[in-house]
Amino acid sequence: MALFQTPPAKKPDAPPRTPVSARDVAAQADARRGAAARPRAEPVADFSMTGASLIEWSPVRTSAIEVGQVSPGMCTVLENAALLYASGQTQPARALLEQGIVSDHDAKNSPLAWLALFDLHQRVSDRAAFDQLALTYVVQFERSPPPWEGDDKPAAVSPPKLSGGGYTLITGKLTAATAPQIEAFRKNIAKAAGPMRLDLAQVAGFDDAGARLLSDALAEARKRRVSLALQKPDKMRAALDILVRRGREAGEGTWLLSLELLQFDGKQDAFEERAIEYAVAFEQSPPSWEPPPPAAGVASSPAEEAAADETSGSADAVEWTGVMSGPSPSAMAAIAEHAHAHPVIVIDMTGVARVDFVCAGALLNTINRVESQRKAVQIAGASPIIRALLLLIGISPRHFLKKAQ
Repeated sequence: MALFQTPPAKKPDAPPRTPVSARDVAAQADARRGAAARPRAEPVADFSMTGASLIEWSPVRTSAIEVGQVSPGMCTVLENAALLYASGQTQPARALLEQGIVSDHDAKNSPLAWLALFDLHQRVSDRAAFDQLALTYVVQFERSPPPWEGDDKPAAVSPPKLSGGGYTLITGKLTAATAPQIEAFRKNIAKAAGPMRLDLAQVAGFDDAGARLLSDALAEARKRRVSLALQKPDKMRAALDILVRRGREAGEGTWLLSLELLQFDGKQDAFEERAIEYAVAFEQSPPSWEPPPPAAGVASSPAEEAAADETSGSADAVEWTGVMSGPSPSAMAAIAEHAHAHPVIVIDMTGVARVDFVCAGALLNTINRVESQRKAVQIAGASPIIRALLLLIGISPRHFLKKAQ
């Protein structure tokens, strides 16, 4: 009889499993770092999610981007679909969700996965697929499906371009394509017989070419001694103040527009200081202080007031529109600038078509920096597929608000 038993043979270590999803990537990264379990975040709506590790974005060290580990509330199918859509692959993301809510248990029981699929059907204008999904959704969750926002939605009343008193409204992003709107404004300046108003409330941004167009038009009004009142220029003024800090890189049109606004604001000291900075940056003579005549008060028409009301709800919000890609430094700077004057910063994503992975990471870093200053950040109007990406990247569910209908 043997005194010592033969120890059992040691099984060879299993080879590391190749990650197949964003969740696997996060889990393996945590295993390598020996990360402790993360605290749970507050539940929101019909799903919940654990807290996530921070993501550090840098234009040099892109390897610092990490995906936060999430709870079963964000299923693997939805995570991968969100990443596909973020990279511009709408159809593969849609197909993955369509298959997932049928064959994957977690996706089938995730309301956000279904809402993301509704979102994608809406984006490609597939009403038939949307209605068919609505029937299945009612059976699965015993609640009403989201409404289709398209043909049945009443058309918005177009705000007036011109009305009594020489009122002009400029809309959209100021680019070279805005030339027809600027030309119409110039014609009104040429035939102005009294006070005029230029409404900038619906300007959604600008590039250097668009800034130069508007700057030239304002300079023309100023030299013609037209009594011109600028309405709601605050967002544009704040963006210009941020951009000119880059010096020559901001573009000459941006500098000239900022100088014009300072003249219309009657801020001579600030104008002269910036004029010197402009002269140094572009090696030109500084422009002279030649302010326009004081703007006379002109009563708004009911139609103009209604148009202003449509934009006033977002006056205290940082608005994002279109496709948000890359680090988006101007968008992040606008959030930081907004934080100087507001304890709560609302980011309105109603008009956002897509947010890519890098931009989402930059947003997370910006939120962390702002909240380290004892400020709060809230996100309104993010569609389900975009919300899924932001949750995946590590933004907490507590940041999301439902936009008032």
